[in-house]
Amino acid sequence: MENLLISLAQNLFPIFGLLAVGGAALMVASRQAVHSVLGFLFAMLCVAGCFLTLEAEFLGIAQLLVYAGGIVVLFLFVVMLVELTKYKEKDIFQKQTKVALLAVAGGLLVVGGALRNALFGPAAKEALTLRPEITNGAVLGNAQAVSRGLFADFLLPFEILSIILLVALVGAVVLAKTERV
Repeated sequence: MENLLISLAQNLFPIFGLLAVGGAALMVASRQAVHSVLGFLFAMLCVAGCFLTLEAEFLGIAQLLVYAGGIVVLFLFVVMLVELTKYKEKDIFQKQTKVALLAVAGGLLVVGGALRNALFGPAAKEALTLRPEITNGAVLGNAQAVSRGLFADFLLPFEILSIILLVALVGAVVLAKTERV
């Protein structure tokens, strides 16, 4: 039974990965803001599925709660409050396709090189293995190891990120409340 679950997870990971790429492509290619948000939601759900197939339960649930839950709702509120169709400047966003494609191509080259080094480099097998943390002779699971690192070693960056998200939320409300053209 355990071998069946392992083979199922190995087969589901590439499926979730391809679906996440498809959702991201829908997000970027869509001309409607709501469709872009729905593509983002689909991509984030698929990334959470990838985390769950890799037995990273904490990251999968955090992905669902933070991105698929909070950030998508924030984006939908911004889309509904701003109403980009009523602005005279809406054509500005449609004329930046060439620059965006060049930026995406450059980003893909950088990320591809980094992934190649991470996945096929000399220390890749050891770096990609998450070992359970041992405390007082008891082996902690994946969620406990990640949460201990997050709230012990990386507490300050975690709090800074929460402040940045709060500033983004306040900025979205301020943009929505400004005088409309």
